[in-house]
Amino acid sequence: MRLVKSWFKFSQRSQFIRHFSSEKPFREISIPVPWGQIRGKWWGRTDIRPILTLHGWQDNCGSFDRLIPLLNKEVGFLTIDLPGHGYSSRLPPGIYYHFTIYLSTLKFIIRYMGWDNVSLMGHSMGGITSYVYTMLYPQTVDFVACLDGAKPMSRPKVIANMAKSIDQFLKSNDYVSSGKEPPSYTLEEIKQKVHIPNKGSVALEYANCLIERNIAPSKLFPGKYYFTRDPRLKSGELLSFSQNELVEQAQHITCPIFISKCKEGSYYEVKNNFYEVLDVLKRSSSDCDFHYVEGTHHVHLNAPDEVAGLLNKFILRHNTEDRTIGGLKDEMVVREDQDLSLKVRLA
Repeated sequence: MRLVKSWFKFSQRSQFIRHFSSEKPFREISIPVPWGQIRGKWWGRTDIRPILTLHGWQDNCGSFDRLIPLLNKEVGFLTIDLPGHGYSSRLPPGIYYHFTIYLSTLKFIIRYMGWDNVSLMGHSMGGITSYVYTMLYPQTVDFVACLDGAKPMSRPKVIANMAKSIDQFLKSNDYVSSGKEPPSYTLEEIKQKVHIPNKGSVALEYANCLIERNIAPSKLFPGKYYFTRDPRLKSGELLSFSQNELVEQAQHITCPIFISKCKEGSYYEVKNNFYEVLDVLKRSSSDCDFHYVEGTHHVHLNAPDEVAGLLNKFILRHNTEDRTIGGLKDEMVVREDQDLSLKVRLA
């Protein structure tokens, strides 16, 4: 009875959080990893190996809530919350969110699912993670789709930036270890904080897709909320490839690759670096499918029609490998009472 009352109170205070039900077009799932769990959503067919789908930095799997329903119904999609994001477990205290943790997470998921091959799709940091995984393990990737994020960025002043990132990590780690509640905001302020970065990349009307798995009600300030993503995520990725390395390694990506570039997005590095690698991919990949699309960095969320048709054609051409092994496992599905308990704890 106490649990039911707590959930009812939480539901009243958090109008945008939708309770898990069988009517949803996805299954809420959990995959065990050494530091806890990776949470996510399994969309569509559950009897075959899905396309593993990764969100961008400080987003969560809600990033794909408007795109996935428009995509190919002959294959499922497993959209996950990366470590420290959404409902997935944070890394232990004192551990840096180095870019390799995302690559390791893919390996843990693939091993748990028993996949010999993997199909990848990602946005921004998720696209970069998918690209780097393909660069490292080219023979195990059926195809990869990168939405406004593919090659890693080559940055100047690597040493100075690394020192700055480590110092920021120590501050963030101390803050997390203190147990203090993060700053809290009204829902309208939360929406603005999701909307403003990257030149208003996320449209206000679709900010709830990212907010749902990203906030909890404040215990100190009733009616306000705080972000639940790990503050240590802001420390920087500590990843550094030289442009020469990236150009050289691009020739090993021979599988089909889809890349979309938003016309209102940024490059975050020397612009020519991207096109230099793209030129190599056009020669090495069996199908380098590159497109400019109208919209901001989050066009896949704001206006999914802009990319859905292009993606569907790409998937239709290359959904040719055996997917019979690696469908949904019963133990992955998060039961309603488990999902309820999580949201009550957040409350």
